[in-house]
Amino acid sequence: MQRPASAAETGSPPPGKPTASSRGRRSRPRTVGVSTAGWSLVGTHDLIELCRLVHQTIAREMDATIFFLATYDETSRTVQVVWQVENGEELSGGSFPLGTGLTSQVISSGEPRLIGNWSVEGPRVQVQYASPAGPSLPESAVAVPLKLAGNTIGLMCVESYRQNAYSYSNLHALEVLADEAAIVMAGLNYSERLGAQVGRRVSELEAILANMADALLIIDSRGCLVRLNRAARDLLCLDESTIVLGQPFEEKQWDNWPPEGRAAAEGLRPVVERLQQTQEPQEVEVELPGVRRVLSFRATPLHDVDGAFTGGVIVFRDVTGERDVERLKDDMFSMASHDLKTPATVIKVQAQRLKRRFNTGSAEQDDVEEGLTMIADQADRLSKLLNLLLDLSRIEAGRLSLDRTATDLRGMLISMARALQSTTDSHVIEVDAPMGVIGHWDARRLEEVIQNLLNNAVKYSPMGGGIHVRLRTEGQNAVVTIRDSGIGLASDDAPHVFERFFRGREIRRVEGAGLGLYICQAIIAAHGGRIWAQSKGPGTRSTSTFCLPLAE
Repeated sequence: MQRPASAAETGSPPPGKPTASSRGRRSRPRTVGVSTAGWSLVGTHDLIELCRLVHQTIAREMDATIFFLATYDETSRTVQVVWQVENGEELSGGSFPLGTGLTSQVISSGEPRLIGNWSVEGPRVQVQYASPAGPSLPESAVAVPLKLAGNTIGLMCVESYRQNAYSYSNLHALEVLADEAAIVMAGLNYSERLGAQVGRRVSELEAILANMADALLIIDSRGCLVRLNRAARDLLCLDESTIVLGQPFEEKQWDNWPPEGRAAAEGLRPVVERLQQTQEPQEVEVELPGVRRVLSFRATPLHDVDGAFTGGVIVFRDVTGERDVERLKDDMFSMASHDLKTPATVIKVQAQRLKRRFNTGSAEQDDVEEGLTMIADQADRLSKLLNLLLDLSRIEAGRLSLDRTATDLRGMLISMARALQSTTDSHVIEVDAPMGVIGHWDARRLEEVIQNLLNNAVKYSPMGGGIHVRLRTEGQNAVVTIRDSGIGLASDDAPHVFERFFRGREIRRVEGAGLGLYICQAIIAAHGGRIWAQSKGPGTRSTSTFCLPLAE
């Protein structure tokens, strides 16, 4: 149960609410009780002892049902809850990256904050994890920064379940005590017991953990979260005002988690349970249910000096991209072994046949021409497949470059339509395009897109018919539509035809690698445009459309 630290990190102050001004801080009264308490803190030699003394002093003057003291490491931008108490029960601390909640705002601004009616004016609370002893969320709070030489080194906060439990006199009194506590804390931090070198090493470690690319969580022996870094908050889809400290990874708590982070929490829970049960290192990869994400977890147990299990460190990261690349490699090798084998075999067979004919003197001119034509055709097919694989590897590596020049789209469509028309007698290709549609595009790449779409229109119209190509402008975009008279697409296939290796049910019997449209989509996207397909169903023709921005 880590309620007080959680309550501190809950959101932003409502607009228009007053905060303690610098003028108020200069004129704050120094009460006798606080001043005496301040002198009693000087002899303190332990930070936890200091926290207890501060709490006892505060409790004599105001409602301190909930109290916590936190330190701040500027290098790592991490808030560390040193000690906290609720309803007389001392609780363990925890840490979190600086965010936008109450604690973080007081530390960032260096200004105190007074809340009188949390239900109305207080920050949003996304996940509640409170002590069973407490009735609900607190209704009042006072938070003041701990400052030393003008720098904020931490924060003190008191909270109450009563509305309007605190006044500005209480705030000023808490500031006086905070000044005394900061001086004592500075003495503790720079004493011989800690040492400057150890302090520097601690600060460096905090910075490393806070800025790790991998997500890091630390749990206690009960499986409750006591620390996380920024990468973990991002992977768990927790915004900067979400309460996480002391939150167990239990299914009954997930309704309070953001929907995107719930799947990650579900994947994390068995790792935590396994670590608690075996108290041995764990390494597992989990594919999250309901989403296309794969997380890799590595958990290491923590033990005290007596060997007792005290919790664990869990490092995890999203390896979805890596697994996609591995699957892509498998798909590419599978396609290469299947589709490249046929043209290579045909070329070899024809070459061997012609060699035998020449050796036996039985080679006829027609046989030679037929064999050489077949070899040339299969070589072209082999070249196209290799270019597809090369383009695919460039796209997946993010290296699809464009050579933009002024391009006349109408001229390109007419030229390519005429070239394709010369290869077929059963199709009639018509182009409807106005003059003057010129954009700053990669002409060679656009030719690849148009060639692919026109070839598909012919290939998937085996009975022939009309193919209509239309160019129009819509606002600042050029829009090209190619409609065939072919076999059509199933309604649920149309949205997926531009996915890698996708083959619709109606077109699987037609030869193809399933890469052409995927590459077309990548080329259009690289130009800042989009491409899509439409069909009313099998046997009802299909339409492919892409749009490109006219402005550079």
